[in-house]
Amino acid sequence: VGEADGTVILTVDKTGENVTPLQVTVTVNMMSATAEDFTAPPQTLTLPPGGDQQLQTLTIQIIDDSIAEGMESFSVELSTRRGETGLSLGELSTTTVTIINNDGIAFGFTQARYHASEGTGGVAVTVQVLSGRLETTVTVRMYTVDGVATTSDDYRAVDMNMTFSSLMTT
Repeated sequence: VGEADGTVILTVDKTGENVTPLQVTVTVNMMSATAEDFTAPPQTLTLPPGGDQQLQTLTIQIIDDSIAEGMESFSVELSTRRGETGLSLGELSTTTVTIINNDGIAFGFTQARYHASEGTGGVAVTVQVLSGRLETTVTVRMYTVDGVATTSDDYRAVDMNMTFSSLMTT
């Protein structure tokens, strides 16, 4: 589910006849997602009396934050309540929900132009996080491209990876 989708709806399909309401326990198991990424569904799902093919839904709110992070997952498990009779679970009693992040991180230089005099040994170029928040380590590739100055005559080529970890901005 996309982080900006707002909700994910899980459908529980009941087959068979029951004359009294049946209750199923709903358990959320954190994987890489945390409680800040979604709102947990109710802990109990009530299946009303009736015949085959009654569908019940669990609606889970997805929280659209501004944190750039990888995909995050949690699982939802159905189980029978202790002492519940006339109820058994099918083979699909657990599902995994993966939240696809929509927050990009923008990187950029701190200046539009950098100047160096010949013979001074070089220039320091600073790259910074322009937008987004880092929650994980991100690697950015930086390399030089010839323009008026060329690698054959004016500078040494640079091709390097810069690693930003959470809380870093430059």
